[in-house]
Amino acid sequence: MKQAFNIYFGKLLDKWREYNNSLPQISFNEEVDEFMYESKEDEYGYVFWKPKEKRELFNFDEVESQCNVQLHNSIKQYFNSCWFLELTGYFSSYHINLHPVIPGVEPDYFISILKDYVESQHDILKYIPIGFESNGMLIVLDNNTGEIFIEDFELNEYKPLSKSLDQLIQGLGFKEQM
Repeated sequence: MKQAFNIYFGKLLDKWREYNNSLPQISFNEEVDEFMYESKEDEYGYVFWKPKEKRELFNFDEVESQCNVQLHNSIKQYFNSCWFLELTGYFSSYHINLHPVIPGVEPDYFISILKDYVESQHDILKYIPIGFESNGMLIVLDNNTGEIFIEDFELNEYKPLSKSLDQLIQGLGFKEQM
C-alpha cells in the first residue's frame, strides 16, 4: 500500500509543480491538525499541503467487534500508511475521490460511514465504502477479495473497477492541467 501511495503522491506533486509551481492546495479546514499544512491560509481560503508519514497506527479491533466483521487488510493498510488531505483522480472513465486520512478526523469519520453503510445493508457487510465517483455512486471494496467496484445503489449493481485498492491508487491519473 505504501508503494501505491508513493506512486500516486509522486505523480500528484509532480503535476502541481509542473502546472502551478507549487504544492497541492485545498480549502482550509480548522479541524485538520496544523502540521498537515505547508502554508498559512490565503485570501481565498486555500492552503498548501503534502502527505505526511503516519507514525501512529490505528487498531481496528474495536471497530471490527462493533460491526461484527473482519476488515480486509487493504483497508487497514490504507488508513495506517500516511496522512493526506485529498486523494482524487481519473481511473478508466471515472473521476474518483477516495476517503482522505486526515489527522484529528480519521479514522473516526470512516467508522461512522461504515456503521451507517452496515445499517443500510441490513447488517451484512460484503462491501466497504472507500469513496465515491463524480456522479455520486459509491466506490466500494469487496471485503472478501479486496476488489474494487462502483456501487449503483438504485439498481443494486456492482460494476468491477479494479482488482485491488493498491492498483486503483497507483492507476489514478490527472487531467492535463490542474
